[in-house]
Order: sequence, then C-alpha cells, then structure tokens
Amino acid sequence: MWYPEIKHFCPRTPVVLVGCQLDLRYADLEAVNRARRPLARPIKRGDILPPEKGREVAKELGIPYYETSVFDQFGIKDVFDNAIRAALISRRHLQFWKSHLKKVQKPLLQAPFLPPKAPPPVIKIPECPSMGTSEAACLLDNPLCADVLFILQDQEHIFAHRIYLATSSSKFYDLFLMECEESPNWSEGACEKEKQSRDFQEQILSVDSEEEREEGPPRTPQAEQWKSSNKSLVEALGLEAEGAVPETQTLADWSKGFIGMHREMQVNPISKRVGPVTVVRMDASVQPGPFRTLLQFLYTGQLDEKEKDLVGLAQIAEVLEMFDLRMMVENIMNKEAFMNQEITKAFHVRKANRIKECLSKGTFSDVTFKLDDGAISAHKPLLICSCEWMAAMFGGSFVESANSEVYLPNINKISMQAVLDYLYTKQLSPNLDLDPLELIALANRFCLPHLVALAEQHAVQELTKAAMSGVGIDGEVLSYLELAQFHNAHQLAAWCLHHICTNYNSVCSKFRKEIKSKSADNQEYFERHRWPPVWYLKEEDHYQRVKREREKEDIALNKHHSRRKWCFWNSSPAVA
Repeated sequence: MWYPEIKHFCPRTPVVLVGCQLDLRYADLEAVNRARRPLARPIKRGDILPPEKGREVAKELGIPYYETSVFDQFGIKDVFDNAIRAALISRRHLQFWKSHLKKVQKPLLQAPFLPPKAPPPVIKIPECPSMGTSEAACLLDNPLCADVLFILQDQEHIFAHRIYLATSSSKFYDLFLMECEESPNWSEGACEKEKQSRDFQEQILSVDSEEEREEGPPRTPQAEQWKSSNKSLVEALGLEAEGAVPETQTLADWSKGFIGMHREMQVNPISKRVGPVTVVRMDASVQPGPFRTLLQFLYTGQLDEKEKDLVGLAQIAEVLEMFDLRMMVENIMNKEAFMNQEITKAFHVRKANRIKECLSKGTFSDVTFKLDDGAISAHKPLLICSCEWMAAMFGGSFVESANSEVYLPNINKISMQAVLDYLYTKQLSPNLDLDPLELIALANRFCLPHLVALAEQHAVQELTKAAMSGVGIDGEVLSYLELAQFHNAHQLAAWCLHHICTNYNSVCSKFRKEIKSKSADNQEYFERHRWPPVWYLKEEDHYQRVKREREKEDIALNKHHSRRKWCFWNSSPAVA
C-alpha cells in the first residue's frame, strides 16, 4: 500500500480506503473471464475479498472504508461526498476561526449494497424434431409392421400401413373402416393364428440356425429364401392345404380403382414374422410407378416436382378421389408449383386431426399398452417413425415386436396418453391431472429431450401461476428439485434452485429438515447463491450496530453543547 508514502510526503492529506468492483461478489465469473482479454489472469472466487477484510485494514489505519461498483452505479457519490467531508475537516486545524467548518460532519457510514435478485432461468425449448417425414418414407420402402398389401396387375406387391393411408386419405379411411365393420371378429381368429404361426416360426428359425451352424451360410438368395419360408409357413398353418380361402369383399361397385379386399396371414418381408394383413387388389388401370408415388405422398405429404409420369399420377388421384394431390399435379404441370405450399399445409392439418381422432378412439390400432391403471391402444408405424426407443422395441428382435400387447410397468395412463399425443402431433396437451414429474420421467425413459423441455416449461408455468395466486409452492419446489435432477430435467432443476436461493430465508424457516436432507452439492449451491447473501447479512448487522453507536455519540455530544451554551443564563428560583 502507498499509505506510508502518503503520510510521509503529505501528512495532512486525508486518506479514504475504497474497494472497487463490488459486483464481482455475485457476478458469473465464467462470463466475466470470457469477456476479459485472452492473456488476462482469470478471476477466481478466492480472489474476491469480503467486506470485513476491507474494514479490518481501514480500522488498522484509522481511515474510513467505502465500496463502489461502476457496473451497478453504487457507492461512487458516497466516496466523493465523504472525501470532501474528510478534506474540510482536515482544514479545521489551519482555519479554526471559520465557523462553517465546525458544522461539517465526519465521513458518514455507508449502507451495505444489496445485490439484485438473479432473474429466473428461461426454459429454452429445443428445435422441434421433424414430423417423421424421412422416417415415414423409409418405412414405406422397408415396410416393418405392415398391415396392408396392395396387389397391382396381379403381379406387383406393395406393402403399406393402414394408419398412414387412412389418416391421409378419406377414401382409404372409408375403405379400412368398412373392413373393420364388415369383419369385427376376424381379428380374434387372426390373433390365434398369429400365435400359432409365431410358435411355428420360432421352431423353423431355431432349426435354420442349427443348420447354419453345421453347413455354414445359406446358398439361396434372400428373395427365394423369403418365398420358401412364406410358403412353408402358410402350408404349416393349413391355410392352403385345408382350403381355408378368405372371403373376399367386392369393391368394384364401391370405387373404380379397387377390385376386392380380404384378410389373410402374410409374412412380413422385413421381420419375417407372420401376421394378419389386409390384401387389396387394385384395378388393372392402376400403374405401379404412379401408385408408389401416390403412396409416398400419403406418407410424407411431399410431391416431387420432377416426377416423370404426372399424367398417370393425376389419373390415379382422380380415381381414388384424392383431389388435393390432383390439384398439386395440375399446378406443377401449369408451372405454378408455388401454390402447392398452402395445399401441403392443409394436408398436414387434416392429417394431424385425423391422427388425434384415431388415437382417442383406438381406430386402426395394432398394439395395446398395458399400464398400471389401464390400457391404451396405439399404432406401431407412427411410433416407429416418431421415437427411436419405440423403433428399437418394435423394429428389433425384442419379443414386443411380435406382440399385440405390451406391458409397460410403473407407468400410469395419463402420462402415457400425454406421451402418445406428443409422438403423434409433436405438441404437449397438458391435462389438469397430469403430474409434470411423471411425464418428465417417462419422456426421459423414452429418450425424448424435446418433450422433457415442454414438460419442464409446463411445470414452471403451473408453479408460477400458483405462486402469483398466493399459493405456497416452497415445499413442492423442494420435492421437484432432486427428482428433476435425477430425470435429466436440468432446466427445471435450475429453476427450482433459483426459487429456493432467492427465497432462502422463508424456505429454510419452513423446511429446515428438507433443506438439510438435500445432497452436498445442492447445499453448497444454496450457500453460494442464496439471497440475500451471507456477506450482506453480516454487513447489515455491522452497519446497524455502528449506526446505533454513532447516534448515541451524537446525542451525548449535543447534550454537552447545550449545557455549555446555557450555563450563564440559568435563573435562580428566588428571582423567578
């Protein structure tokens, strides 16, 4: 310090000790260090001195102590005002005859600086994942869990999925709905046959695996192997040998593009599993190429402007009463493809509404989730394209991929319904009975970070609304904290930490045991970020104590001055 030099060369100059950059006590040091020069030494938490250290040094030197912050505009006026007071007081020894110097006060006390409350963290929602457009196109090319088989010109076979077709086209919706009404009990027999076929298929696969181990890799191509396995399975089930020919529904009178429809057991070309499939025989006028393009549009809602056979596509769209696709083709042919954007938007809106309807009613469902308090019907193709976790379960070698019922333990119906709504529409539909933490746990379990963020936002909104209405939320926030940290809801955990720290005194007075039961990391965070901070409380106590002492000194000094002033004017009682 320069204090000895000042006293040596300027003995009558008053000295004031000033602590600068007060705002560093509560600032984000990482952000501060990033904003500094690249070669500057980073500021550490231990480099910042508490207020009592400055007061100790000032007390040893016998000089006043003040703290300032240019960032917060605090203490600057106090320093200059009290420096002027100290300078005027030092002149009393040289200019003692000037009466106005006698009225100058000595440097005043500085009230401690209360740092502002940190703003609550903003819940950031990551970019919404796509609606599974590319996944849907891939699912059409690799028809996993397919339940529809189109036969074109008696030779072309195309597998598809009822839920994608029915939600994208009113014609297909009516077609498959008519099938459900015509044969409501067929699914029971199909399920029994499916179970038998699954057992038989497991035997075949086990025998094949043993043969592969003995003879090495198979010599037959994959297509021939699929045909032979398909034929053996069908013959084993007795569908051909016993002459159990399924009843065909004639559709020629219903629509020009269809000939007939029936249900039968088929082997899926991807999973090699046997399952019930709706076989739809198309009219001979339906060409395979344009029909595949039509299916791709129904799956993705997109139409390639460079499509070659636009005329054939327009004819099929006209026959199948898909007027939006017919209009889009016409716009492309008229060099007005920009007009297709509005048609595409309307297509996706109608599709989303139809998907919600199918989810709520269980229409065209092919899987049922057995939960702790009930069951919910869903659709495997939509789940595969919307969730990697579901895609692994239904598209892999797990036993759930072949079952129509899947048991999910420790999950309630309300939370699962919210997850399915999200997977189908990419939107969160909050329910009054929905527990945000249960939804967060389920979303984290299904590896859905976007849904976790939406649930975090919903939880914060509900807590904020309750706090604004006067309801105490301290206990609920404490219960949310470590559960949110456990389920990777980091934004909700940060909000809970902020609420506890900014209301630390009231929370600690009501829930002292709960605060002490938190983890060591959380307690360390509370102590570091609590508001008001500990150093402020100590400074406030010191300020109030010194202020009372000065007030007592001023009262005693005023009494002494009043006695000296009136000592010669006291009148005796006799004269009075």
